[in-house]
Amino acid sequence: MSLCSAQQEVEQPVDSLRTQKKYGLRVGIDAASLARTVLDDRYTGFQIMGDYRFTDDIYFAAELGNETFDESYERVDFETNGSFLKAGIDYNFYDNWLEMDNMIYAGARLGYANMSQTLKRYSYNTDNTYLPSRDVFTNQETTGLSAVWFELHAGIKVEVLNNLYLVANIQLRRMITETIPDGFDNLYVPGFGRTYDNGNVGSGYSYGILYRIPLYKK
Repeated sequence: MSLCSAQQEVEQPVDSLRTQKKYGLRVGIDAASLARTVLDDRYTGFQIMGDYRFTDDIYFAAELGNETFDESYERVDFETNGSFLKAGIDYNFYDNWLEMDNMIYAGARLGYANMSQTLKRYSYNTDNTYLPSRDVFTNQETTGLSAVWFELHAGIKVEVLNNLYLVANIQLRRMITETIPDGFDNLYVPGFGRTYDNGNVGSGYSYGILYRIPLYKK
């Protein structure tokens, strides 16, 4: 046997371990928003999640949803209703073995929300500190409001059955711009969550299930 033939026989098993990776659209639902809808009587919402593999490790990703949040505080009652869209990319840092198709990833999104805010009640103090605060019931609705923000993701996607995946992630958000109703603030933004006077930073999480529609392998 020649030296060249011996080298080919040794290299052949290594070549046989190379597998093609699946490409296609993954789409599914966010179970966190559905669970919150059942458990929190102030909240109603849903979110559709999806991604598309662009290269071995880069994915285009997006989330689309709708939220209604009805909250009461000591001095104000309000309701927020609106839809949102997030779009960006994910990068997979996990080196899969053979037929595995899992992800440990980091990503970025640009988010946009279109919403309405309804100020139901607010209270104020009179100049006389001995008198209690007064409640004003307005049901004042402001429509056509919007918000834009940036967010970072870190999470995992695990294939539990063929083309079926579980996903979980955490998110850090930064508000870029928002339109504010007259005499009132956006205390909640669909897709972004609660807002606070002390900054434009928020956080969140999601977990859900995705199904890949396999298109091709390479």
